[in-house]
Amino acid sequence: MTDKKHIRKTILASRNALSGRQIESMSRRIFERFTRLDEARICSTMMAFLHFGTEVITDTIIAWGWREGKRVAVPLCQPETKQLIISAIETFDDVEPGYFGVREPKKHLLKPLEKSQIDLVLVPGVAFDRRGYRVGYGGGYYDRFLSAIGKDVPKIGLVFASQLIEAVPADSHDLPVDKIITEEEVIVAGSN
Repeated sequence: MTDKKHIRKTILASRNALSGRQIESMSRRIFERFTRLDEARICSTMMAFLHFGTEVITDTIIAWGWREGKRVAVPLCQPETKQLIISAIETFDDVEPGYFGVREPKKHLLKPLEKSQIDLVLVPGVAFDRRGYRVGYGGGYYDRFLSAIGKDVPKIGLVFASQLIEAVPADSHDLPVDKIITEEEVIVAGSN
């Protein structure tokens, strides 16, 4: 079993080699698959991540959410507690570069939401397996958040197909996502 540090290094090197055009094209196909999901159409408050670097572009999903009349929330990392604060945003002007350069809500515009108000979570990751387990960036922010969000809230990983791996070395505290969307398919976690 390969360790998460090695997986992170290998997959990030591969993802960072993608061209901007490839990322845009694959992200567009992920967006199209996402917006056809029942979970996406019926949710009223969606928590999305603000993409960074070579991640799946999420701005199109966020903008779609606003057009559909959904409340969109994004995370604010709290490095001192390793927790996420979830804040509603109404425009991309509500965000700025923050921790590690990742965009996050402007602190003077925070509109915190309770976890119970969220009915769909988009989950970033470096790698996922088909069981829904993920390798994150190593801070444990999402692991803690997902364990507190509740089992009934759909959790959907967004990742390029090249980031799917055979098996993530899952720890007892790791929680799988329910679905994974790539540019090639929608995977129901644990179904194959």
